[in-house]
Amino acid sequence: MSKIQLVVDDVLYFHEEMERTSRMEKGVRDMGLLASAVNAPFQSFGGVELYPTLTEKAARLCYGIAKNHPFFDGNKRTALHSMLVFLAVNGCALEEEDAVLEEVIIDVAAGNMASDELATWLSEKVRRREMEGMWHG
Repeated sequence: MSKIQLVVDDVLYFHEEMERTSRMEKGVRDMGLLASAVNAPFQSFGGVELYPTLTEKAARLCYGIAKNHPFFDGNKRTALHSMLVFLAVNGCALEEEDAVLEEVIIDVAAGNMASDELATWLSEKVRRREMEGMWHG
């Protein structure tokens, strides 16, 4: 199944919305680092995807934004939000307590949880969403 990919403009939009509603330093510190983080989940080598599963892609997106620090502020919030949106647009949900999500993103940003560890954690927590009310042509 092909996956819906977020693009840099999507993540910029998420971040700009956070800037509007939160007290934080505004702006992008490094657009190249942002592009790298957003595109990394869809990299391939020799025609083989480096992150073939949805949870691996979601984890790599989150990890890349959190670790690359492309924004002046709000990198962890943007990383977590981007991951959750990526999962949602691909028909999945991560239902976890906010306090647990906060611990996880802090661990990722601090280097205590690698991308593959986050992917493993996600694979245990992510569930397919029922598409209620969807028209089935």
